[in-house]
Amino acid sequence: MRARLAAAAAGVLVIAAVIVAFALSSNPPVAGQSSVEPIRPSVGVSAGTRQCQAVSRVPRGADRIRLVVAYIAGGARDLRVEITDRHGRVSAGTLAPARSGTQQIPLHPRTRVARRATLCFSVPMRGQIAIGGDTKRIKGSPKGPQAQKQQVASLSFLRPGSASWFSQTGTIADRYANSQTGVTGGWSLWMAVLFAVAAGLIGLWSLVWLPGRAR
Repeated sequence: MRARLAAAAAGVLVIAAVIVAFALSSNPPVAGQSSVEPIRPSVGVSAGTRQCQAVSRVPRGADRIRLVVAYIAGGARDLRVEITDRHGRVSAGTLAPARSGTQQIPLHPRTRVARRATLCFSVPMRGQIAIGGDTKRIKGSPKGPQAQKQQVASLSFLRPGSASWFSQTGTIADRYANSQTGVTGGWSLWMAVLFAVAAGLIGLWSLVWLPGRAR
């Protein structure tokens, strides 16, 4: 019994230490992001053309955009981005020189809140650059196999500085609430955390106590 209890306590301490270290690690504050992941090369931008996509909400105070450059061909050097809404330009920036992998494009000026904005990519001079993303159903089109879809780039808007997951718990809950409908909301995220903790405690209890009771 004592050996099982010691092993369980050590396991709890290790798991707790990993969770705390992860929660306190600093990363760039994500102010907002698109609804797709960079699963595959999605948006190809050729010189002399513009590839645009809708952004439902541009957050305030972002000074960078993070994205994944899937590949660069034909001697392309720079990738430009411009964000506009019905009031005009929101912000713009250039990735120069462009490189493959996860990249950050500085924005000038910092973004203001903009709804129903448009974000456009362009490549000056020559070549082509592909950005990681995925397909997404066009808003308003019917659901199911006949749904109309488009290629969308995966984007994250970053604010200056750095922040830990722990310091951003309120923001995370707000984003979770924004993605839910009906009776669920931000509170359901904390309820899920409580259920996960309860499940872990029940698992430890069954590991420590039930074998001894079965004898």
